[in-house]
Amino acid sequence: MMINVVDLFAGPGGLSLGLEMVKDRNGNKVFNTICAVEKDSWACKTLKRNFQKSVVIEGDICDENTKKKLLKKCRGRTDIVVGGPPCQSFSLIGPRSGNSNGEKDASKYENLYMEFIDVVEKLKPKFVIFENVKGILSKTNGDEKITDVIVSELSSLGYGFSSKSEEYKNGYVVLNAADYGVPQTRERVFIIGNNIGVDNPVPEKTHRKPKRGRPSCTGLLPYVTLRDAIMDLPKLKAKKTITHVPDERIAEIERYNKTVNSGKEIVKYDKEYKRKHLEGLGVSGENFFTIVRKTAHAYLTGHMARSQMETDIKLFRGMRQGMTAKDVIESENPKIKSLAEYIRYDMGSFRDKYKKQYWNRTCSTIFAHLQKDGNRFIHPDSHQARTITPREAARIQSFPDTFYFEGPMTKKFQQIGNAVPPLLAMKIAESISSMIFSIR
Repeated sequence: MMINVVDLFAGPGGLSLGLEMVKDRNGNKVFNTICAVEKDSWACKTLKRNFQKSVVIEGDICDENTKKKLLKKCRGRTDIVVGGPPCQSFSLIGPRSGNSNGEKDASKYENLYMEFIDVVEKLKPKFVIFENVKGILSKTNGDEKITDVIVSELSSLGYGFSSKSEEYKNGYVVLNAADYGVPQTRERVFIIGNNIGVDNPVPEKTHRKPKRGRPSCTGLLPYVTLRDAIMDLPKLKAKKTITHVPDERIAEIERYNKTVNSGKEIVKYDKEYKRKHLEGLGVSGENFFTIVRKTAHAYLTGHMARSQMETDIKLFRGMRQGMTAKDVIESENPKIKSLAEYIRYDMGSFRDKYKKQYWNRTCSTIFAHLQKDGNRFIHPDSHQARTITPREAARIQSFPDTFYFEGPMTKKFQQIGNAVPPLLAMKIAESISSMIFSIR
């Protein structure tokens, strides 16, 4: 018998996918997503395409009709409720408590975590998993921390929050996706509780940041790098926009764009790239690659480069790996400093508005702002001089290439950035599954 999952605020289904990736000794699925609730129409289309055996309810969980549909489908048959309410008000780069608009937004999102608790009360699952950004740890509801409120409310419903893990504190644990084989630095808060009277498990780390010149004696694998994650994907270049281009050069730009391969929605996967890529991978990369390319799927989707201003392309080409706009502006190297003339954004307090990623390190945290621009995710290859594609972002989030994201490019980026990395969700699920089976 499988463990039935309800996914609230599901987005494109990163949590659900990760749980469904867990297999038993016979290779059978352990978790089954019986219902996913999401209000964004494009994310719902993505859910319906990729979870064809699940019920997808498109609607706001605050709406009573949406909740009635959920309860009708799932009451009495739910083992685990998972979810991560929208986190903009909790984000370290979004509205904060010192901002009046942020406070207004915060009250809206605080209501959403109470909706999560309300669903748990009605469905009575054995386990709950609540996910959010680290910024939630600094948010309060009156004199109480929001995390304490959530744990207290769930405790009153009979859920326990004990754990033998030293990293599990006051009902929550902070997990970095990179520690579990995801090729990005991504710290998130997970509140894990159960009503079956067992200590809540925390997945053991599988990877660690390599120390230069010192081999690991911990048994942990080195972090999966950006090179491991995306080096095999077809090389692309950005087409040029005509923004800030004088009229007399527009025809020239249009001719240039006809010569550029910027990718397509569906492209054939190059087996020769795969062969060469596999030859250069270590154990960490090989393990990751078996997840994102788990089938011999002949095609890639969503591997399309954004068009860029000509000045951006010049800036991206000249920046060195790891550089931010601040590094360019403050550089003592005249050649690098001269690139500052191509920076068109007012840097303000965000001096890392531009960042060129490293090949041989984990990527920066993928987030939903990618729908607006990708300037913090400049591809490390200067010959490509562009920002990352939706498929590259999906790889960095550990989505397999067979997972299709519906919608235009901006909506793909939004879904990918909001998702929980499936590989991280899988590790959490593996640590929970044996306990649930032990009480059946």
